[in-house]
Amino acid sequence: MRTLTKYKLIFFCMGTVFTVLCCEYLIYHVVIMQCDWPELSSDAEHLHVFMLADIHMLGPRKGHWLDKWRREWQMHQAYQTILTLHTPDVVFILGDIFDEGEWTTDKQFKEYVDRFYSLFKVPEGVPLYVVAGNHDIGFHNFIRRGNPDRFTRMMKAPSVQLVTLKGNHFVLINSMAMHGDNCTLCSKAREAVDNVSETLKCYKDKKFCGRKRKVHSYSNPILLQHFPLYRTSDGICNEPDSPPLVEKFKAFIPKRECLSEESTEYLVNKIKPRVVFGGHTHSGCIVQHKYENVQETLNFEEHSIPSFSWRNRPDPKYMLVSITPDEYAVDKCGLPLETTILTIFIMSYIIIIALTISLSPSNTLLRWCRRLKEVY
Repeated sequence: MRTLTKYKLIFFCMGTVFTVLCCEYLIYHVVIMQCDWPELSSDAEHLHVFMLADIHMLGPRKGHWLDKWRREWQMHQAYQTILTLHTPDVVFILGDIFDEGEWTTDKQFKEYVDRFYSLFKVPEGVPLYVVAGNHDIGFHNFIRRGNPDRFTRMMKAPSVQLVTLKGNHFVLINSMAMHGDNCTLCSKAREAVDNVSETLKCYKDKKFCGRKRKVHSYSNPILLQHFPLYRTSDGICNEPDSPPLVEKFKAFIPKRECLSEESTEYLVNKIKPRVVFGGHTHSGCIVQHKYENVQETLNFEEHSIPSFSWRNRPDPKYMLVSITPDEYAVDKCGLPLETTILTIFIMSYIIIIALTISLSPSNTLLRWCRRLKEVY
């Protein structure tokens, strides 16, 4: 009887280890490997971009410790599995990295940043770029003194940044700096956008270079920020992961749910993007934009990236984007559902307990356990 009890314990422990391995490691590989880089027709060198948004890492004030640990473990496992399986060339995180960034002291924010880089580290040679979200520094009218500079310094993320990778130009924008008033943050950001615009003109035509040295060939830039461009609501969103009907047609408040109409037209005319990516809404959306000015008509898509966290939606998403100077393609990918993992845990333990109880001296499972003991 004592031997039988020992084998039951061994079987139960092995079942537990297998269940944890499946639910906390293997399931991420199984789900994530179902997504792949979208194909392009161009023979030019492809840039593989991994984009995500709205991580919302909890800080010292909100949330239960178990919720913080569980959801951050989920994001860490998913993120590292994506890097392992897809090996992107660059990672962009489009704001709201921290859930309580605007309220933290400098010491708390430093701990926040250290935790972020621990959970979301990238392999050597893979650059990571971030933009500020409203939860990182606060909405424009509620930004505490020093928050933008602190975020810029610790996250290496200026309010406006031009990044060129494999001939593709990315313009990264702090959405809260596009309020359109004369505050210091906004004035400096608009000056930086004007400089980026002039640099892009130089890349396109050397007659605009003046004393500048033309260092890159031109390709239509890609705009990355946290807020969506101006739209009245999510009513135009028809993606499967767009907001539910009760929220879909709620009117957006400009400068809170999206950029203002004036700031949108300013950015579009200055940057002339071929595609725009953002977050903030926690839901998916594709918007077809058309802007006309005296010189040209601009047609481009805008993609809203759903949140990467179970805390914000039951089906977190991320994007794999293949890009060349003349072409791009987007594949939106899903992560394991929290309900799926919980169901597997519960069903597995029911089966393990039932099989453990059913073990008897003549049972096949018991003979199998004995053979394992002899082997190991």
